[in-house]
Amino acid sequence: MSLPEYNPEQLTQAAALVPEYQIPTQSYLLANSLDDLRRCNAEAQPNAAGELTRIGLRIIPDAFDEGAINGIRVRELSGIAPVIRQLRNITVRGCFVRGCLDGLHGKELGRFFRACYESAKQMTVILPCAMPYLCVDGGLAALAYNQAEHPETLNEAVTAAQIVAMQNQTAFYAKLLIT
Repeated sequence: MSLPEYNPEQLTQAAALVPEYQIPTQSYLLANSLDDLRRCNAEAQPNAAGELTRIGLRIIPDAFDEGAINGIRVRELSGIAPVIRQLRNITVRGCFVRGCLDGLHGKELGRFFRACYESAKQMTVILPCAMPYLCVDGGLAALAYNQAEHPETLNEAVTAAQIVAMQNQTAFYAKLLIT
């Protein structure tokens, strides 16, 4: 398949910000666009057990969209959901959230983590789809980059991730990944 693949063995730099942190046990193809989804659907076939190819959607929360990031904008999900539901050889089972993190630190970076969670929840309602994993893409880089100048960043981000984890335990039940 021509889409990039998320492979659990390659996630060596991921870090646990919450105790429930786990690396997915299955690979996901990552789709950045409706064209990616259509291409994958055309190439995929259910396996012998009838299981569909698992797809992770890379989405971008509106508040953290600077226009140049690859992914599906959350505001576009409602418009493309009917098309996604017609793709019969794939199933959306993961959410990889990316956003512009330039200059974010402390509470603002925590706001990004909360926006990722809310965007993933929104996606499950709009499509609808199951969500065993939610990946915050680029969160570790932002933490590392800002740690020297803004030491509060780590504490604020951990607090935000813990809040998201508590919300997740009572309503969403996805595994939270920070990469």
